[in-house]
Amino acid sequence: MELVGICSVCGKAGKMHSCPLCGSIVCKSCYDVSKGICKRCARNPGKMIK
Repeated sequence: MELVGICSVCGKAGKMHSCPLCGSIVCKSCYDVSKGICKRCARNPGKMIK
């Protein structure tokens, strides 16, 4: 399923990913594909944002 919306990190509109840790909807540039989580969670391991 493809998500379309506004990134909760940078505010860009377009295709989105959903972070399984915090639930944020983020754009491709704010998502760490290799880790499968948003860049906020990648910077703060062990800390859930939600």
